[in-house]
Amino acid sequence: MPESLLKAEYRRRDFYFVRRKLNDDRRIVTIRGPRQVGKTTLCGQLIAWLVEQEGVPPEHVLYLTADNTQVMSDPDQVIRDTLETYEQYVLRETIDAVDRDVHVFIDEVQKIDGWASTLKYYIDTYPNIRFVVTGSVSTLIKQGADETLVGRRHEQQMVPMKFVDYVGYRDIDENDRRAFYEETTKLRGALMDALDSDDRVEFTGAAARFYGTNESEFPRLNQRKDEYLMKGGYPGVLDDDYREAYSKLDSDLRSTVLGDMSTVFEVQKPQKVLRLLDLLAEATTGKTSVQRLADDASIDRDTVEKYLTYLDEFFLINRVRKFSGGGFNDRAQQKVYIQDVGIYNTIRGTLAEETLGDTTAMGPILETAVCDHARRLQFYLSGRSNVDIGYRERSGEVDFVLSGREYTLPIEVKNGDSTKASLGGLKRFIDSEGVELAIVVNNSGVFESEEEIVHLPAWLFLYLC
Repeated sequence: MPESLLKAEYRRRDFYFVRRKLNDDRRIVTIRGPRQVGKTTLCGQLIAWLVEQEGVPPEHVLYLTADNTQVMSDPDQVIRDTLETYEQYVLRETIDAVDRDVHVFIDEVQKIDGWASTLKYYIDTYPNIRFVVTGSVSTLIKQGADETLVGRRHEQQMVPMKFVDYVGYRDIDENDRRAFYEETTKLRGALMDALDSDDRVEFTGAAARFYGTNESEFPRLNQRKDEYLMKGGYPGVLDDDYREAYSKLDSDLRSTVLGDMSTVFEVQKPQKVLRLLDLLAEATTGKTSVQRLADDASIDRDTVEKYLTYLDEFFLINRVRKFSGGGFNDRAQQKVYIQDVGIYNTIRGTLAEETLGDTTAMGPILETAVCDHARRLQFYLSGRSNVDIGYRERSGEVDFVLSGREYTLPIEVKNGDSTKASLGGLKRFIDSEGVELAIVVNNSGVFESEEEIVHLPAWLFLYLC
């Protein structure tokens, strides 16, 4: 495997999820995720596994990147041309004549017109061909696949690494990672059971045991939490100091907005998108007024709405809708967060050691990280069906509300000691909704349970998700 493709020995959990899908009846796997999140590295690791551990002959694996301009002179036909050349010069026979599966990996597939129809043709024609395709524009991948590849594919979404993945990468030996991840899975399971049964005791007990078991690790866990709150979860900066991380994240962000986004959506003034990101980061934790954004960015309201959609599709923002009456109010103002906390700090200029001592700056930083992780927790609690979370405004604000058919979980975020903070809005929400369990995330290391409210240290909550 060339080093340019196999960039890391560390295998994220996405590797194991996709690996299980490579040999079943659905012969296409689509992997969606932002630029620089590790999709190409995942492809390299999967190819290495196929060749080195599954015994697949190297000539039965083909890798094509649509990022290569030399092979993209005819984007309408590049997949067909590549496979025909592959049959002629590598296999020296047609794919269906080969006595075992042929695995085709295509990176950044959204740049190839009609890719989904082409893949459908090949899997309908050749019973032994399998595809793994990646893309960094959400809707171009999802819509193309949904419209054409119904029942023929698995989907995997890759996002920046969670806090628990960061700890696993930095501190846990590869042989111990499975047991390490099982611990966090059990903790999430205890939370789900508590929500299902309306009995918070099971979760508070599991959290207390987890907290006590890790007491000797508090200094290291708090250090890792601080590192994560500064750098976020993009794999390319995990080993970097803060200055290096800022430089890389800033470069990647500009490449995404000024390059990829501008090209895909034909954005005429991409600098205005960067300005919009500045304004969104500045307004973090507050409701978003589209008209105010339009005025401050000197663009019209419709353009702001369009740019917000683009930022969504490039995995750069998380939208949080207003929770009302057991559901979401789509007409009310939303809260918008930068998806990755490292990108947030890059935009705000707060990716620096001294920020950790700035309580004013740390509040929005912590809330940004909690928003991202709360969406991941919602994905788990909802049975992998959605990542939608809300906020509550009536009778005092609640930062985040996770809800499903059988559960409602409010989450409040406090940078200081949450046991000494005013939680009137949360308590009124508990009373009005009949909630049996609520979580308050704090950045002061406090673990405490009082009636329906469980106060969790930031590192423990991030672990949980």
